[in-house]
Amino acid sequence: MEYDPILIKKCLKKDRRAQNELHERCYNVLIPVCWRYATSRDQAVEYFNRGFLKIITNLDKYKTKVPFELWCRRVMINTIIDEYRKGKQYKENIELKAREEMARMQPAEPVLSETQEEMLDLIKTKMRFLPPVTSKVFNLYAIDGYKHHEIASLLNISEGTSMWHYSVAKKKIRQMINDSASAGLVNERAS
Repeated sequence: MEYDPILIKKCLKKDRRAQNELHERCYNVLIPVCWRYATSRDQAVEYFNRGFLKIITNLDKYKTKVPFELWCRRVMINTIIDEYRKGKQYKENIELKAREEMARMQPAEPVLSETQEEMLDLIKTKMRFLPPVTSKVFNLYAIDGYKHHEIASLLNISEGTSMWHYSVAKKKIRQMINDSASAGLVNERAS
């Protein structure tokens, strides 16, 4: 998703057609991010819509030294984390914080081979079976590139707890992949 200064200026002027065009451009890039955190299609779409609203309302804060796609991803992830915090698990003990780190640069995603892409898809599939917090920590650390101290701050947990959730997630995903591979061998031999 390329930065289009003319489109952004039109969006800042509340041009509905420009906003719709930006929505379409963002959708294909950002809906996979939402899917990684959602438990259903409806929830992923809801995350996307809330995140896109924040993107539109905060366009004036975008700094061109950060790639536009990375900035949008950061806004989307922060929105998803905010939604998670609003959930009933956190209502009793967490007060929402304002976040000013949207413009922080994140390294570009590496180009993956077909085998690596298949493995990443398998890992993402297995993540859905992890407990919610463990899944979010793994997602933030392993896929989105956050550091444990950043995750701790985002989820209002200690850095050690973040590391523990990541370790548990790795072990459980590895075990699920091994179990799937073993089951595949058993079924293959039975045929």
